[in-house]
Amino acid sequence: MMKSFQGLAFSVAAALFVILPGIAKAMPMLIIENGELLGADNVDVNGTLFDVRFQDGTCSATFTGCNNASEDFAITDAMSAEAAAQALLDRVFLDGPVGLFDSNPALISGCTSSALCVTFIPFGLESDIEIGFAINGGSGSGSGDQAGSDDLDLRRNTADDPAQVWAVFSRADPSMAVPEPGSLVLFSLGLAGFIFARRTRAQRVA
Repeated sequence: MMKSFQGLAFSVAAALFVILPGIAKAMPMLIIENGELLGADNVDVNGTLFDVRFQDGTCSATFTGCNNASEDFAITDAMSAEAAAQALLDRVFLDGPVGLFDSNPALISGCTSSALCVTFIPFGLESDIEIGFAINGGSGSGSGDQAGSDDLDLRRNTADDPAQVWAVFSRADPSMAVPEPGSLVLFSLGLAGFIFARRTRAQRVA
C-alpha cells in the first residue's frame, strides 16, 4: 500500500513539473492599483502572450499616431482582435477576491460606468479604424458580455464616453509568465505527498 502511494505521489509531482510551464503561459497577471484594473500581463491570444493596458483618449494619441496599422498595433487582423476581446472577457474581466471587474465595470481603468465597459482593440486602418471590441455588460454572470469586430471613426475619443476605453496590447515577455494559483496548490500537494511517503518509508526501515 505504501509503495503504491509513494509511486502515485511521485507520478503526480513529476507530471506537474511537466505541465506547469504550459499552464503558466495561459495565466494573466492582473495589474491593479487602488482597486482599479489597469490591465493584465500574459494574456493568451491564440497561443501568443500579450500584455494589455486600458487607456483613454484618441487613437492618434494612444497609438503613436494611429496612421500605420503594422507599426502602431500589436494585433493586425480581425480574427486575432476578436480572440483578444474574448480573452479579456474570459480571463481578465472577472469577479474574484481582488475585484468585481465583471459585476462592476467602473473598476476598469478608463470606464466610469457601473453598467457597461466597452474596450476597443484596433487592428487596421481604412477610412475608419478597424477594431475588435469586448463588451463587459456588468451582469456578473457573463450574460451581457460580447466580443466582435466593427469600425470606428478616426476621431473617436474614448475620454468623451464613460463606458469606452482603448485596450493597448503589446507582445509579452514569456519569461515573466507566472503559474496559476490553483496549479501551485496542486503542485504543492503532490510534492508534499511525495515527501510524506519518503519519510514514512524511512521510519519503517528504521
